[in-house]
Amino acid sequence: MNFMRSVRISPFSLIRVERRLPFPGEVLVQPGESVEPSQTIAVAEKRGWVCLEVAKELGVKAEELERFLKKKPGEKIEAGEELASRKGVLPFTYVSYVSPVSGRVAAVGMGMVILETSSGNIELKAGLKGIVSEIIPYYGAIIESKGALVEGVWSNNKEKEGIVKVATDKDKALTPEALRTADRGFILICGTVQDESTLSKAADLQVSGIVAGSLKATLRDKALSMPYPIILTEGFGEAPMNSSAFELFRSGENYEVALLASPPSIVISVPEDLLAPGFIRKESGFKVKVGRGPYKGLVGEPLEREQRELLLESGYVAPAMLIRLEEGVEVKVPVANLEAIES
Repeated sequence: MNFMRSVRISPFSLIRVERRLPFPGEVLVQPGESVEPSQTIAVAEKRGWVCLEVAKELGVKAEELERFLKKKPGEKIEAGEELASRKGVLPFTYVSYVSPVSGRVAAVGMGMVILETSSGNIELKAGLKGIVSEIIPYYGAIIESKGALVEGVWSNNKEKEGIVKVATDKDKALTPEALRTADRGFILICGTVQDESTLSKAADLQVSGIVAGSLKATLRDKALSMPYPIILTEGFGEAPMNSSAFELFRSGENYEVALLASPPSIVISVPEDLLAPGFIRKESGFKVKVGRGPYKGLVGEPLEREQRELLLESGYVAPAMLIRLEEGVEVKVPVANLEAIES
């Protein structure tokens, strides 16, 4: 049996997000503490490694290097400070090796000294408004929040918060002409982005982010270089945004939203007792999203609860389900191309 992948599109739920540093550091918050999206919750030093060929520079054998060192593993050294030296018979034969960088002696071996360097601090932000429910010692915390959640499939590894603004319909491309000065500071929702100049103009206008159904594949590198976050709900290509996600964004327009990079997620801050009259509530029934193939991005309802071997339009027989798309069309879709929508 083929198992269907799942994607979470929830109008309102308890959201738990793990926020973690890439390496150990200091956690600055405590369980039960309220946090804001831009608040720093943990900090660590950025580390790097420098390999120095000290034995070669001193003119000594690799296995003899340690007796010429001024610093032992674990000790700190400053740039310009003497790391090793070798005395000759005559004063002018004295050979000194100074460290080119500041750091800590991490290891010595094979005639080389490895220094661990620091290039400033990396700060971990909360990313969303919520409560610290759990501390991850030395690394970060788990933040709990309540609101709407849409899981994406790709991000450009940037994060920010802003206000939701629907810029196009779910199947329309965002164009440079559609962007206005009034879009500054908003998180723009659109069907797709197919033009490099759209990304550039959005950067010039200082939008807070873009959430699109899809992005032209050749624009991936451009998207990675943009100063604002970009999240895709469907992937690369020309697929429209699925209707479940789009309608959720449209109902949450003008609410605060946080774009999280890993995993790609969009969190709309909507307290349950303040839901707008038109805001979508949790729907009943089992729905699926087509993640690949000719119906990519479309949402429908399975007409059968179990998958079975079906003859597809391609002429192949494969595990599939009969799906009634929202437009009313009934199609056979391979299970491998389906994603269950969790709410």
